[in-house]
Amino acid sequence: MIASFILTLMMSFIVIFFVAGMDGFSLASFVYSVFLITLFAGMTFSERKKKGSGVIFRRIFQTVFAVGFCAAFISDLYAERGSMAITSQAMSNAELPFCHIAIPQALLPLLVTKNIIFPARISGHYAAVASMIMIWLVCTLILGRGWCSWVCFYGGWEEGFSHLAKKPRIKLLPKNKEIRELHFGFFFFIVLASLCQMACIYCEWFCPFKLVTEYSPVNSIPSLVATIIFVGLFVGLVVVLPILTKKRTQCSTLCPFGAFASLTDRFSAFRMKIDTEKCVGCMKCASVCPFSAIDIKTIQDKKGRPEITCAKCGECVGVCPQKAISYEFKFNKCGCSSSAPKTAFGRVVQDLLYPAQLFRFAAFSFATIMSSGFMIKSLNLAFNLIGGIK
Repeated sequence: MIASFILTLMMSFIVIFFVAGMDGFSLASFVYSVFLITLFAGMTFSERKKKGSGVIFRRIFQTVFAVGFCAAFISDLYAERGSMAITSQAMSNAELPFCHIAIPQALLPLLVTKNIIFPARISGHYAAVASMIMIWLVCTLILGRGWCSWVCFYGGWEEGFSHLAKKPRIKLLPKNKEIRELHFGFFFFIVLASLCQMACIYCEWFCPFKLVTEYSPVNSIPSLVATIIFVGLFVGLVVVLPILTKKRTQCSTLCPFGAFASLTDRFSAFRMKIDTEKCVGCMKCASVCPFSAIDIKTIQDKKGRPEITCAKCGECVGVCPQKAISYEFKFNKCGCSSSAPKTAFGRVVQDLLYPAQLFRFAAFSFATIMSSGFMIKSLNLAFNLIGGIK
């Protein structure tokens, strides 16, 4: 209990500094700060009572962040351009915000040609190439693919829609392995196509989030076809299928950054562990995994951890009746744990250094910093809309 209070206090300091303090303690920053501290406290104390029960707070945060991000982003576009359409001037001046989804598409052409194929500035912009790559590197070392379930401002759309229904209408468990294969097959196609065309193919033809961010003007047959694809993918993979399957379908089948993060996840400090001695093969974990990272063979073959696409969301932890799934440090190769400390102080320190506690703290801190500017702006928009509050 003491460790939960300490973590909440530490998170409060982070929130006050990076959210309220950075915005001059405005009303919007105060409201968002209270929201974040409440969420983290709820998550931490909930996990104290029941392991895995804190995932609902992660879901709430990511869904709210996704909507708030898009509201703020669209507001900026209208302020700068008067519409969500990408102007020829923005393209020629390389003024487009560099999206994290473009990273795996741009890396190979960068190595081959020494040029960035995405029309964005290298530096000097809030979403410049250098800053986004730095964020990706830091996130890779700490969270790995945890980015997708804790920080991604697009994934929150699927997160929200996938929890609207109580039960899945379409069960994908028997196809989890095939879903992963499809994801990596599409990823390698996108990377190679981007290299051949020297353009971010996913961004130009397949990104469903063009519908809620920026898009190319519809002024030709190819741009019309691309727009139809964007709309269809958003409705199908971001809205309808998540509702029917309770899975993050776009994240699990289409997103090239998700597949790329799965490959680089080996460099992160944390991973999920399945205790094969405790596991009874009930498959509840596989059924709820939103990223299809656990399937029948994962359990039958006693692999001891989810498959490569695991995003460390924690959904499997709460449903396991045997409490066989947990977070662990990558460097804990033997799975050993130290004996229980004899003093109260030692027990508090051990609790603070528990992998699940540290991972949630790191992930929420990262998400707090990433979301602060966008959420404050979206709250100000909401306040102005409902009554001119400033």
